[in-house]
Amino acid sequence: MADVDVNRADLMQAWAEPLEAWLRASDISLERSRRAVLAFGRFSVWVTGRGLVAGDLDEDLIDEYVRAEQVRSGSRVPAAAQYLPLVKRFLAAQGVLVPRAAVSRRRDGRPRLQGGPLGQVVLDLVAWMKEQGYAAGTVGPVACTAARLSCWMARQRLGVQDLDDAVLARFAASQSRGPRRHPSSARRIVTVRKFFVATALLAPPPSPPPPAAPTPVEQLLHDFTGHLRTGLGVSPGWAREVGGWVEGFVAELAVHADGQVVWDGVDAAAVNRYVSRRGQGYSLSSRRHLVSSMRGLLDWAFVTGRVKRSVSAGILAPATPAAPALPRALSSVQVQALITAADAGTPAGLRDRAIVVLISRLGLRAGEVATLGLDDLNWHAGTLVVHGKGGRVLALPIPTDVGQALVDYLRGGRAAADRAVFIRLRPPLVALSRQGISNVVAHLAAVAGMGTVHAHALRHTAATAVLAAGGSLVEARELLGHARTDTTMVYARTDLVALRVLAPTWGKVPGP
Repeated sequence: MADVDVNRADLMQAWAEPLEAWLRASDISLERSRRAVLAFGRFSVWVTGRGLVAGDLDEDLIDEYVRAEQVRSGSRVPAAAQYLPLVKRFLAAQGVLVPRAAVSRRRDGRPRLQGGPLGQVVLDLVAWMKEQGYAAGTVGPVACTAARLSCWMARQRLGVQDLDDAVLARFAASQSRGPRRHPSSARRIVTVRKFFVATALLAPPPSPPPPAAPTPVEQLLHDFTGHLRTGLGVSPGWAREVGGWVEGFVAELAVHADGQVVWDGVDAAAVNRYVSRRGQGYSLSSRRHLVSSMRGLLDWAFVTGRVKRSVSAGILAPATPAAPALPRALSSVQVQALITAADAGTPAGLRDRAIVVLISRLGLRAGEVATLGLDDLNWHAGTLVVHGKGGRVLALPIPTDVGQALVDYLRGGRAAADRAVFIRLRPPLVALSRQGISNVVAHLAAVAGMGTVHAHALRHTAATAVLAAGGSLVEARELLGHARTDTTMVYARTDLVALRVLAPTWGKVPGP
């Protein structure tokens, strides 16, 4: 290309052959290359007619020619607009044309559509969503919805002072019809409304009416579950479950028209009939919960003077199989499959991996993992504090692999928000619930092709690993935080190495 005179008046004559060669080398199709050469020829005639040479070329000159072609042809996209960009690239590659500096198209969540009474409010919405931790891919679409709301309000001659739920509902309905529909606005306006309420642009929803006076049955259940929480220290979740088991029995006692609970005539036979009927279709574990809940209710009724004698001892326990099932622990290969299923290259993967390693090594319950806080981690002592069932507080060592998994997550996968260790990845950025922890394990199991796996299976895995490594039942009990040793005894049946010495070899009589 060195022998080409860039100052020659006839651009086509000087650059036609080099342009064709460049198009071929760039793998441009034959038809597109032909049209680009023709467009360049017409542009060359236009430039020559104005007395210009190649040295006068710049992008502004080409853009001026494109606008002239739009006027001449009456088309918004004439041939010049379609094919001269290729010529621009060619001339820039030859050093004839100095392209303009690239302009970033990133708008950082700000919508292009502006105007209306919410112009500044939309920008405040973008800043608020970033503070709340919304993903960049969510900020932009929601801000665009707010911008469309602003333009719609301008057409309706509404101001900021007119904002209310009725206006938002009318806007969402308008977005589902017409030539330019945006049905997603009905979903995204929910986030916009949260911002309006948070910044007092929209009045918060009216407070619900005060609850009606509780019925005698509701009051009795409230008193009983309150006793469980304050007197016995059970968790609110367990108190609700106990209340659910005994609610039907208490309702049957309210035989009077005024709904008063009458305890006269309560005996073991009546209770057993209720237990038998209520427990139909439930598992053995659930029926045991039913029996223990009913015994707790009757003991409380006796202590508080509602019944004259305790009949809880007369409640029949559900039939127990001769050989209860072994705890369903996972093998080391299955645990590793769960860990591998978590993508360590993403914040979600780092969090999920830390959850699996933590439960499988320390045997925590899902609820205990959910309540774990940053203040419970003592990195200097290498321990963590677990708040277990019944108000028990356990201090457990942090193994090396658990510590590394936690550090990786806290450094690369956790947003700085709630003081809980494991938090949601989507706003609101608060602690994962007990169900959220269980869902993490279930999701990884599905990804690994392992079917249904509950978080409690990892707890069983930690207990059996202690016994397999030569640990005692007392050590397993301390790790699991069991209140009674007999609860841990079920894991003794999984320790085949210890059990093998108790079984004599076939054909031999046990010796002293």
